[in-house]
Amino acid sequence: MAKSQKFNVYLISPSCYSDAKQDPNVNLFKSLLETCGYEVNLLGSAAALPETYNQDLVFYDAAGSTNKLDDFYGSAGNARWILFNLQPGELDECEAIIAGVEGTFYASDSPELLLKGVRRLSKMDVWFKRGSINEALRRMRQYARRPALKANRPTVPRAGNNHPKLTKREMTIIELVSKGSQNQEIADQLHISVNTVKTHIYSIFRKTQSRNRIELLSWSQNYMNEQA
Repeated sequence: MAKSQKFNVYLISPSCYSDAKQDPNVNLFKSLLETCGYEVNLLGSAAALPETYNQDLVFYDAAGSTNKLDDFYGSAGNARWILFNLQPGELDECEAIIAGVEGTFYASDSPELLLKGVRRLSKMDVWFKRGSINEALRRMRQYARRPALKANRPTVPRAGNNHPKLTKREMTIIELVSKGSQNQEIADQLHISVNTVKTHIYSIFRKTQSRNRIELLSWSQNYMNEQA
């Protein structure tokens, strides 16, 4: 891992096997990751993935899998998963967002769009079509309004009614994130730097056991329901 890279980056694809036919889309994606300064660990399958942590990135080649989320659901670590090499219409992005996937890239995406998305992910943002994010939020609000489905609602692990000790500033940031504010908008409103916002968000993710903003929104809704 490069000295400046404090987390692991994995690219999972069958074409990473030495005797496998090379997929040009995978080679392009690998080159783009390296262009962004990442030291990339190549794996032939998700079964070879070692223990992962919150800031680790897993770029998963979904081209050869029938159920695109199977390996994600079966993973035991806490890495941020991104699916790439997708074809339009073969994945329900809303399901992926609610499940905790961090981004999706398509085989038809231009190199410029791929690079833009990878750089956005490096800033702890997610990368989806805006319409998919809006639809996922709508579905989650429906879950929150239907108590009968509460047991089936996607939630992050929690222990009883014990809640993490969040500071007043962290609670404020959670409220802003729930309203859809991005890091720069939060920084401007609170008169702090973007790096300070990122530090707070890392702390919030750790305390609430959230892997991304979607899971944090789910945690926030559950917390508010229990306080009512």
